[in-house]
Amino acid sequence: MMSRHISTAFDNDLEELDRLIAKMGNQALSQFVAVIDGMAQIDVDLNKLIANDSKIDALETEIYNKTVEIIAIRAPQANDLRHIIIAPKIASFLERIGDYSKNIIKRRNMMISEENNLTILQKLDGISQMARDLLVDVLDALARRDAAKAKLVWEADVELDALHSLVYKSIYRDMVENGSSPSGINALFIAKNIERIGDFCTSIAEQVYFVVHGEMLDAQRPKDDITT
Repeated sequence: MMSRHISTAFDNDLEELDRLIAKMGNQALSQFVAVIDGMAQIDVDLNKLIANDSKIDALETEIYNKTVEIIAIRAPQANDLRHIIIAPKIASFLERIGDYSKNIIKRRNMMISEENNLTILQKLDGISQMARDLLVDVLDALARRDAAKAKLVWEADVELDALHSLVYKSIYRDMVENGSSPSGINALFIAKNIERIGDFCTSIAEQVYFVVHGEMLDAQRPKDDITT
């Protein structure tokens, strides 16, 4: 929980910064959930979601400007400074999550225009739901400054990588046995986008841990993705 300061204006600034980050996180989450829920369904129009990416980008700029303003006016120290300097980092990670969601839509549009079978994207249900869970959990850890939960997200990335490897091998094996297909290639790109969203969740988790403990997680992030 955030401690109170003598200056009410300082508290208001910090609360506004947290509000902006929470808003950006919720928008990134809503975008990703809508994408993965509809990507394998030909009758679902996801194009309207592309415009939402500009809203996420605008929030990143607003967070950066607010951070500069607080540092310039308040001269924060110690815990307050950590609280403030992680904001633009987290905003940049959320912006990238929004970008990858948009990339999935564009890749799906390519599949539709080339008359690819979207049912292959059902193979991505497992990795999609796991990435969604990581994003939900890390946003909750961020809101509550829960370093223990953040570390669990950080550790779970290895499970997402392992599942991505299984999906990659399954689609690749199908293409070897039945011939390379545009739908398979596009599915591999989409799977990689989802895996990268998981990576950004763990990057946010590292920042949450840092703001609570004043130090970064001291071990290299677990990885289990032979396709990278």
